[in-house]
This record gives sequence, C-alpha cells and structure tokens, in this order.
Amino acid sequence: MALGPKILDRKLRLALVQRQREGRLIQPASPSEVQGTIDFGSNDTLSLSSSGALSGAFLHQLENHPDFTVGSSSTRVFEGTRQYLEDIERDLAIFYKAENAMVFGSGFDANVAIWSVISQPGDIVIFDELMHACARQGMKNGRAKAVPFVHNDCASLRNCLENARERNRGITEGKQVVFICFESVYSMDGDEAPIHEIIKIASESLPLGNYVLVIDEAHSNGLVGPNGSGLIRQYGLEEKFTIRVQTCGKALGASGGEVLASSATQPAKIPEGVVLCNNTIKQTLLNYPGNVIFTTAPSFVTVAAIRAAYELLASEGGDRRRAQLQHNIEFTYWTLTNHPQWEQAKDRGIIRLPTETGWHSRAFRSAIFALVTQPGKARSLAKPLQQAKFWVNAVEFPIVPRNLDRMRLMIHADNTEEQISAVVQLIMRWAMGQMESETMNSDRMARL
Repeated sequence: MALGPKILDRKLRLALVQRQREGRLIQPASPSEVQGTIDFGSNDTLSLSSSGALSGAFLHQLENHPDFTVGSSSTRVFEGTRQYLEDIERDLAIFYKAENAMVFGSGFDANVAIWSVISQPGDIVIFDELMHACARQGMKNGRAKAVPFVHNDCASLRNCLENARERNRGITEGKQVVFICFESVYSMDGDEAPIHEIIKIASESLPLGNYVLVIDEAHSNGLVGPNGSGLIRQYGLEEKFTIRVQTCGKALGASGGEVLASSATQPAKIPEGVVLCNNTIKQTLLNYPGNVIFTTAPSFVTVAAIRAAYELLASEGGDRRRAQLQHNIEFTYWTLTNHPQWEQAKDRGIIRLPTETGWHSRAFRSAIFALVTQPGKARSLAKPLQQAKFWVNAVEFPIVPRNLDRMRLMIHADNTEEQISAVVQLIMRWAMGQMESETMNSDRMARL
C-alpha cells in the first residue's frame, strides 16, 4: 500500500494544527448556525437575494425562454458563446457606457485573467496595497513588474509613478505602459478610493499619457450611479478608465463579477463577473487567459440570473432599495457614534471605525462597517451578536493585516431601524464590558 496519502495527510494536519495554535484557523459557519439569523454579514446589500425579488425576476427570464438549455456545453473559444450571452454583454456595455463587455465565471476569474495577460513585458503595474487577492494572483502570473503603493495614499502613488518614469527608459520615452490599479471601495475597511486625485496625479506624473487606469468596482456596483452603475458612472469618468471590473456577487445578490470593455422560495445566486473594456482587450481576454480558454462558457441559467439582477437594478424598485440602504447606513453611523460610551471606547482603543471621520459629508456611504478591535478580540465581539441571532463575521489575519482584527458589519436595504439599534446596543454592551475588565485588571495590578 502506498505511503504517499498517509504522509500527505500527516503534513497537512500538522500545518492545520499550527494554524489553529496561532488562532488563524478558518472554520466556516455551518448552514444550521446561519439559518434563522438576521443578516448583517452577507454582501447582499440591496437584499435582492434574501427578499426573493431576484428569484422572481430570474424565474420570469426562464418563462420568457422556455426552450433554453441548461448547460453551455463548450468553452467560449468554440461554440460556447451563445446568442443570449452575446446579448447580455452588448447590453452591459450600454448600461455602463463602455465599448464592450465580457462576462466571467467570477470576479476572481476576471481579475486573474486581466492581470495574467494584459500587461506586457517592460510595463509596470502600480497597485493599491489593499487590492484584492485575485488581482495579486493575476499579477504573479503576469509579465510586468508589480509595485504596491500605500493604501489610498496619493503621495505614495506619486512617488511610485515618478520612480517608474525616472528609472525605466521605456516609461520615460513613452514606449511602455504604467497600469494604475485600485478599487472604488475596499471590502475590509469600507473606504472609498480618492478617484479624482489619482487621475490628477497620473496625468501630472506621466505627462506623455502612457498610463492605463484600471478599477475594480465590486463594492460600489449596484449601489450608486445611474441605475446603480457604479461610482465611475456617478462621476462621469467612464472615458478615463480603460478597464472596469464589476461583480454580480455583492449588491446584485450573489457571488461573482463581470469585466466590462432556483426556485421561487429560494434566493437566486449569480456566480459571475463582468469586465468593461475596448474590443482589443476583449479579444485578448478571449485568446490568452487559461481560465477562459479551458473553462466552460457561462450557461443560459447563469446569464438569465445576471439579466434578472440588472433589470431589478434599473427599475424603480432598485432606486427605492438604494435609497433605503443609504438611509440605513446613515442611521447606523448616527446610532453608533452618538452612543454615550462610543467616544470613551474609541479613546481607550477598545473599538474604532476607520470610516467614521467625515461620514456626514459623503454623498455615497459604503455598507461596510469595519469595527476594528484589539488583537484577538474580533471573535468575542461577534459571538454575542450571533447568539442574539444577528449574523456578523469576525475577520482576522491572514484575511486582514496582523493585529488589525475586526468585526465586519454589513448593512442591508431590508434591515430595520429596530434591528440596527439592537445590533449597536450589543456592540456597545461588549465594548463597555471590555472597558470594565481593563479597569478591574488595572486596579488588581495596582494593588500588587
């Protein structure tokens, strides 16, 4: 009998035990734990999935196409590109005011494909250090040098761009390209990128114009802009960005994304991503990435769910959900930051909210509340909320940087003010308990 499987099992177990000792073992919640809880954890921020609205719209698509086939049966490079898929890509390009669009199996797949093949030898990719892991994975596969800049730090970005111009002859002479890559809203902090400043710095630092702006709108798609088409359309900056990545996995009610150039009682899920780009980039993405060439094309059922979601986004109901979500976000900020003990808990380092400063003046507020705790405390904050049947998620290293543990609170359009108030009270009860424990420990130490 071969010993290989036993050796492998022992090595993997040792690695998992070590991770558990370090407090970093990821243990996904079981369906039974989540079932029956009130959602303050998922990315379904418009509540399209949980409300059943997406399921209804999806079933309507199926009814309108009774002769559909379930599977696509082939890769896109053969006969997998069906007319229904071509139609949704055309309509998505119109929706986002882009030259073309391409649907991927997920936002992760979209970013891996882009960064694996679009940048060329001699080019440089300068990216925000908090870019999602999928973009970093693609950059590892790619042929261009990748350089991070400090998160949302315009001075750091300018320094990186000027270094690229001064130290690389191809960049200096305008023969090579600098890609500038960032997200509109960041998933773990909920903060918005300084989009206008980044555009200004790019044009000043690279006066020959040999740069390409690429943005991932995973956490603004559906929530802002005409019919929910994102921050870039909200600001009228479509022509500034050569590539935009959108996802169907957040506000649209499911997992997935797009790149731009179920039953009635069960929420529909959309495992897709969209890339918005020009025709040349789309042809490149159809010809080179392994995760396109060797992957089955999106099926009719998948594309029907995408179309259903976008029809909901563009409806009056979509407008109402976006307005209600912003109201709920504002109510959460107000209720939390006006709690009598909030300032004290923050000053003592018990808990803080990176997006608190200036929240009143922001026209668009992300649904992500990153409640940063002391190291090792995020799970203890999440536990009483989960026990009270409010589902939230503790996020720890390696998902976020070491010593920046947090409880990630997601606000949804269908959350009520009563639910939000109850969640805030539980958060602050925990914070007050932490302060009381610290005081007792300090008194005990003083008596020694």
